[in-house]
Amino acid sequence: MLKILLLVSLSVAFATEEDEFFFYGHEYRRTELGDAVDKASMRLLKDLYESSEEKNVITSPLGVLTLLSLYSTGTTGKVKEEIVKYLGLPDYKKMTESYSSLTEKFTSMNPDFLTMANKVCVASRYELADEFTNVATRDYHSEVQALNFTNPSEAARIINEWADQKTRGNIKEPVDKDTFPPETAAALFNIIFFQGHWHVPFEKTDTVDKKFHLSATESVDKPTMHLLQSLFYHEDRELGARMIELPYKEEGFRMVIVLPDAVDGLSAVLDKLAQKGMLEDVFAMSPPGQDVDIDMPKFEVKSKFNLKNVLVKEGLSSIFNQPAEEIVKGQGVEVSEVFQEAFVKVDEEGATAGAFTGVVLVATSLLSQPPPPLPFKVDRPFLYAILHQDIVLFVGTYTH
Repeated sequence: MLKILLLVSLSVAFATEEDEFFFYGHEYRRTELGDAVDKASMRLLKDLYESSEEKNVITSPLGVLTLLSLYSTGTTGKVKEEIVKYLGLPDYKKMTESYSSLTEKFTSMNPDFLTMANKVCVASRYELADEFTNVATRDYHSEVQALNFTNPSEAARIINEWADQKTRGNIKEPVDKDTFPPETAAALFNIIFFQGHWHVPFEKTDTVDKKFHLSATESVDKPTMHLLQSLFYHEDRELGARMIELPYKEEGFRMVIVLPDAVDGLSAVLDKLAQKGMLEDVFAMSPPGQDVDIDMPKFEVKSKFNLKNVLVKEGLSSIFNQPAEEIVKGQGVEVSEVFQEAFVKVDEEGATAGAFTGVVLVATSLLSQPPPPLPFKVDRPFLYAILHQDIVLFVGTYTH
């Protein structure tokens, strides 16, 4: 029996300065897929935050969700049912149509700011099932390549070169020879890479050290950016948080900052968002009728996770112990391990985010006169997300 290994890696967050600014209204539309991705993303973030000793977390759930959708096309029975339920859409047909359309949309975007790419690799001694190959290439725009996984160093080199090229050098070595045991039969990979440009960059000369509260009793000095601008804003007393939107020059893309009311309120906010998602609050944002006076730390986060236990906790146990019979000809496959490596960097000029996701098959068992500015001081642990319209691309937490 074959097994599958999921890999997810996020790269850098940065952007270039733009002099001209114009403000996009909220002409976004909530969709069934957006809500499903949102809720799955918030649950995954909460689980990773709680299970990680390092509370600075960055993840791109969309890469995992996309590969699970692709994987499901070669499954039947309970395995397929669990994937459909986890992805949060009403049925298998709706799920695959939604992810196929999303893949079509993202793979056709200008690669100067968004790259989404899928790749299916099969071991030289195996063949992919014909229908799975058709679905992968036609519906998920996947490249298909035969690799000699019995030479794992060479297989890793080829995949790393692909990742390096697709992310313009921001993801260089997401895999190594140990990723591919001798019995590896096939691998599925996904890359999502976003480089955005703030509509209004933070002035570097305004960045100064300010206190960032780690807890009610501890604080550290952090290089803190400053911006005074009219932005979309929302506060939710039930959630216990306020949020702002920082738009990118690239139409439809935005970063949302969720600031808990309490210094130690991030965990409680995550608990609530894991239950309802964040889109309800995102779509409730509006101009507050006054400029927003923002202080926000520059930050850089890198995460690496094994996601197997998290996915089992979320109800995806069957993918690890029941075979998918319609991916590789004459051989059942099941998932062996799921892991993710991610990196994001945010500074005065903007943010860029990228993601590498892979699935390895192994032979084994996210105006009138204005009143005084509204202060928004990001001086405590917070949550952030990068979205395109209503689709969460990346989501994370920053705590120290």
